Amino acid sequence: MYLLYIDACPRGEGVSRTRLVADAFFDAFGQRHPTVPILRHDLNAMGLLPIDRDTLATREALIDAGDFSGPLFNPGQAFAKANGIVIAAPYWDLMFPAMLKTYIEHIFIRELTFRYEDDQPMGLCRAKRALFLTTAGSPVGNLDFGTRYLDAALTMLGIPRFDSICVEGLDIRGADVPTLLQNAKAQAAQTAAAWE
Repeated sequence: MYLLYIDACPRGEGVSRTRLVADAFFDAFGQRHPTVPILRHDLNAMGLLPIDRDTLATREALIDAGDFSGPLFNPGQAFAKANGIVIAAPYWDLMFPAMLKTYIEHIFIRELTFRYEDDQPMGLCRAKRALFLTTAGSPVGNLDFGTRYLDAALTMLGIPRFDSICVEGLDIRGADVPTLLQNAKAQAAQTAAAWE
């Protein structure tokens, strides 16, 4: 059993406001669940490349052969086996950074994270819950396509519960940034404390 932390924060430690919210979650989660391991996928360090024509052909041949042992499948293997998922990524061009979309391409693997039954996709992932943590410099409103995309994608992979915490308007003149962040961190900590 482990919780998978997908860190898609390009600005990194000490700069990323999204990561501050994630830190609050994991501090509280560690206090509530001290024995549950956290597996972190730092997308800055993983250096995943988009799935191109050659990679897709290789991957499809391995899937058809039932061989999921190679490094191409490592992200998908870890995702499928996680008991919970936490994704941290800033609001970025109406969605989230491209590294997160690339990661999702690497975990959408037929017969590993989903399969088709009667021509319909069925999720194979173990996690019962996912949380998306995000921050935005501007007001987001109904232009938050990233949250909607992740909700749909994770539902397809078989994760029945999806929650999100978004703090927005952090770069608006006059915004009380410390209070906005503190409220988001408190919400993240409360979510972690109630995580089962």
